[in-house]
Amino acid sequence: MSGIRLVHKLYQYYQLATSFLYAALLTRWLILMPLVGSRFLPGGIHEFLIYLMLCSSIVETLWLLKFHGVKNGILSRTFLKDLNCIYLVMVIHFHDDYEHALILKNSSYSSFIICLSLSQAYCHWCKLFKRKGARERTLIWKANTFITLPILYLSEFALLLLNIQVKNYHSTPTLDIINRVVLLAYFPILLTAYKKLLTK
Repeated sequence: MSGIRLVHKLYQYYQLATSFLYAALLTRWLILMPLVGSRFLPGGIHEFLIYLMLCSSIVETLWLLKFHGVKNGILSRTFLKDLNCIYLVMVIHFHDDYEHALILKNSSYSSFIICLSLSQAYCHWCKLFKRKGARERTLIWKANTFITLPILYLSEFALLLLNIQVKNYHSTPTLDIINRVVLLAYFPILLTAYKKLLTK
């Protein structure tokens, strides 16, 4: 019994900490953007963004598989979100590449950070207080679903598109093919997951 309580406490701590860290990401952007502008923004925020996305996605995947099992976990929207975040980290993690940094100076990078911070802080906060039964479609839920998420998806697509157009020393023929396949499959998979969110 004490082991189960410990697991649930750790789960709650993870959700609270992750929600706080995504809020901190937004705060960091709000402080840095007026001071340094989009030109130097990646230098002050990118590494924090990458590590936060990677660590939160990996840990969330482990919790998902623990509580829902492998089959149900892999078929969930949460797993798709985490897989997407891990892929995105692998694609745009090149903070040491000054050519690739041109992508991170685009306005879609800022909109991606803002919307990711808002949506993930809200998502993890809701999971902290999750209750059984029908989900209330509050004003915050509507703002997140109909404003924040669409902007996030479009910003991410823009970053992935720019990633293909701007060559860098990390690019390989195999990686280029994978990136193009992801771009082709992006909207069909996205619309399917978004429709499931709306009908839930």
